[in-house]
Amino acid sequence: MNTVLYVLLFFILHERRQRCTAICYFPLEFQGEYKMQTVSNLYGNVQYSTLNITATSIPIWGNCHERRGSNFVLILDYGVNKCIRCLHLKMRSKNIMQVFTTGQETISKCYVNEESAINNCPTTEFVQNSLNSEILLFKTKDAAGTSTRTEYCPLDGKFSVNYKSVDKNYTLECKENESTLDSCPFGSHLNFRFRQCNVNDFDVSFECLGHWKGPNGENYLALTDKRQTNNPKAVQYKCALYTRNELEGTINMQFRKDSACPTPTKSDNSDFIYEHLSLKPLIEDNWPPEVSYGQCNFPQWMGGTWEHVKIFDNTLVYKDRSTFKTFTIKCMGVLDDDDNKYLIFSRNQCGEEQYNCMKIQKRSDNIMELQLGKTFSKTIDAYGLCNSDNFEEGAWITQGRVDEKVDVACPISGEYTGLIPNTDDLCAKLWSDCRVPDVMYYQVSSCETNEIYEEREYTCLGHWQENNLLYTYTQRKDVSDGSYECFVGSIMNNKETISIREAGEDCRRSVDQEIYEMKLKKQGLYSCIGNTSCTGCLFCIFSMKVTTVGTRRGGRLIVTSKFHARKYF
Repeated sequence: MNTVLYVLLFFILHERRQRCTAICYFPLEFQGEYKMQTVSNLYGNVQYSTLNITATSIPIWGNCHERRGSNFVLILDYGVNKCIRCLHLKMRSKNIMQVFTTGQETISKCYVNEESAINNCPTTEFVQNSLNSEILLFKTKDAAGTSTRTEYCPLDGKFSVNYKSVDKNYTLECKENESTLDSCPFGSHLNFRFRQCNVNDFDVSFECLGHWKGPNGENYLALTDKRQTNNPKAVQYKCALYTRNELEGTINMQFRKDSACPTPTKSDNSDFIYEHLSLKPLIEDNWPPEVSYGQCNFPQWMGGTWEHVKIFDNTLVYKDRSTFKTFTIKCMGVLDDDDNKYLIFSRNQCGEEQYNCMKIQKRSDNIMELQLGKTFSKTIDAYGLCNSDNFEEGAWITQGRVDEKVDVACPISGEYTGLIPNTDDLCAKLWSDCRVPDVMYYQVSSCETNEIYEEREYTCLGHWQENNLLYTYTQRKDVSDGSYECFVGSIMNNKETISIREAGEDCRRSVDQEIYEMKLKKQGLYSCIGNTSCTGCLFCIFSMKVTTVGTRRGGRLIVTSKFHARKYF
């Protein structure tokens, strides 16, 4: 978390502590403003309400009292009586949260004592088997009040569409050969053009808010409907359930009438599912002869799926998050004097074609970085496009491998603690787990009371040295899937002190390390059960388990954290 957000979080928590008795906190990624469907019917009329999640409260449901993994115990204190409930919160993407309750209970159900609420917390098994009631929340603003940004859609290319909508009073159909879907000019949009319909033809454009895998491998996609309508009860948000035939590239998609997600195991789908779409990929235009018959190949180690890159059959597909342009790239040649530079030919989702140069660097088995030249050409110009002047120094695009990852130990040893920069009362801890050496934990707490404000869990994908700095690329495990972060720092004083800062998703090189760094000092030595000293190894791994106990003395909250550490090597 960068310094600005730490300062923001500090003031939010400081103000909140003066007014409530909450002893747990929602992650910053959870906080913000959401829209929630509150009323829907078979006729497609929907009403929404606004829901806010602050650092310590979901006001309509209660103050955060205790956190148990993904379960949160919330309390509304009415004086004489209390309303206590346990909710399972799951971020599906940066913009989408699912809220689960046990069984078929509604979120409005309260318990009068904490034990009953905890006994009725949703279990992982129930969530995975869709045995819980759930509510979908669509984030509109983040914790700082900034409007959320759309996400990349998971459907690439152009498709013919067969559309059918069945209602009790009529059936709407549009023919496959005439109806189409594309994502031009932005990969964050799905543009449907329905033609040859049995009623009037129409166009629909959706913006993608996020996609995720269901508990049984099914695919979900959340969208916002951008059609302007005078009906205040029109559906603003949609959730699609879709399946993909990987061999043929065909996709089947379903929508409900309202904003909820179709769930195959629930019986009410027959009434609410009324839109069915079958997508068939359109045949792509032929590549130019010099591209089709080229002998250039990308490195074999690149093959597979990365965060925003896929390489298959010597074709690279890259999704540019800054422009929402998707480039399908063919290798044209490798420079003789620099085998990390490749002359390429690319075509985006709108059919625009160009030559460019790409730099590719393998950082570890799970990490690669690439960079496209600043300028492109309509003709082959290997010298000009691959000249060093055509690349911005340090402007790499960092990618973590998604499939066939290799387990890699995190690159630090021991427990490290320190003060968050530009604050007086925010302390940080960084530790790892020797039993699971590729996992690293990070914690923010009050320096005075040890009250824990935020906890993060990372999987280390790999690390490398560059210009006397150590870069570590990680995947966040405590929030939505697909969240990646880079850390850069150095180990000093015979490994007794580390300097560290966040470097974003793309391991930014241009930030001054000394200005934004956080210094953490080592706090003792630990060893794993059954293992001896780790003397002599460059990077030793340790584990530290946190047990947090909250008590009150004289009306003041005291939080005690016990740490149990192990060493791995």
